[in-house]
Amino acid sequence: MADDTNDRRPRGRSGNAAETRDALMRVGARLISRHGLGVPASRIQEEADQRNKSALTYHFGSVAGLAAAIHLRHRDIVEQRRLRALEALAASESPEPSASPESNAAGGDAARADLGKLVTLLVAPAAEELRTAPGRAYLRLLPQVAHLAEVRQADHPRPVGLDRTFALLRAHLADRGLEDVDERLALLAQMHATAFADRARRIDEMDAPVVDLAPGHDHFVRLLTGMLTAALTAD
Repeated sequence: MADDTNDRRPRGRSGNAAETRDALMRVGARLISRHGLGVPASRIQEEADQRNKSALTYHFGSVAGLAAAIHLRHRDIVEQRRLRALEALAASESPEPSASPESNAAGGDAARADLGKLVTLLVAPAAEELRTAPGRAYLRLLPQVAHLAEVRQADHPRPVGLDRTFALLRAHLADRGLEDVDERLALLAQMHATAFADRARRIDEMDAPVVDLAPGHDHFVRLLTGMLTAALTAD
C-alpha cells in the first residue's frame, strides 16, 4: 500500500508544507507582535488561510513555538550582518604587519578601544529590520520571546556574532575596572530590545510607513547607540 503520510499532513490551500509554514510565520509575526503570545492559534490559522485546524500545532507545536521560529529566522539574518560588521571592524583596526609586538600588545583587542563602536555592532545590524514589515514584527517580538524555553532549547546554532560582541563589551567594561559587568550587560540587552520594539511599533502606527526611513532612521541609530554607550558606564 502506498505511504499516505503526506496525505495526513495539515495542508493550506496550496497543499505545500513549506508554503504553509511561511504563511503561518508571516501572519503569526504580525498578530503576535501586536497582540502578544495570547493570540489564539485559531485566529492565526484563519488569517493565514489554513483550513486544517491542527496546522499550527503540527508545524510549530504552539503559538510560543511559532514565535520562537519567527525570532530565530530573523535573528539569523541580523547575525549575518553582525558577523560582517565584526570582520570589517577587525580589518579596519588591525595593526600594521610591521608593528612591534609591544605595540600590538598595547593595542590589545582593537575593538575594545572604542566602546561606541562595540555598541554600534549591537545596534546597527538590528536596526536594518526596521525597514520592512516582517523585520518590524520581529523587533516587536524581541521583548516577548527573549526568555521563552522554545528559544533557549531550539536546535539552532548559537549567534556567534552576538556572543562575540557581548564578549568584547564584557572585556572592555572589565578593563575599565567596572563592577557588576554582567548586570550592566543584562540591562543593555533589555534596553536594546525595548527601544527597538517601541520604534517598530511607532513606525507601524504611522499613516503610511515608509521603507526609506532616513534621515530619521540614521538619527535613531546614533541616538540609541549614544544612550546605550552612556548607560553602560553610568555610575
